[in-house]
Amino acid sequence: MFATLVIGIGQAGLAASYYLKHAGLPFVVLEARATPIGSWPQYYESLRLFSPVRSSSLPGLPFPGLPSRYPHRDEVCAYLQSYARHFQFPILYNQKCRRSNG
Repeated sequence: MFATLVIGIGQAGLAASYYLKHAGLPFVVLEARATPIGSWPQYYESLRLFSPVRSSSLPGLPFPGLPSRYPHRDEVCAYLQSYARHFQFPILYNQKCRRSNG
């Protein structure tokens, strides 16, 4: 049986994983880092989302907080980590993907 391969577990990888799991399809996620937070830690500390909490949730789990509030970078990182834990996606951490020329 073939499984779907998701590369990276930032917001797009988390959302894809949610829908794959919800559909009952086999999949595995490869993530280069040790945590499911995408590139968020690379951004400056004072960064805030341009969209409020009510528009910032991933499928199946609301972003915590008041709907009109604009979350900062560390809150987004915490939310992404809790999202991956909540759904227990099959994530393999510290995995590097390389392109083969053969």
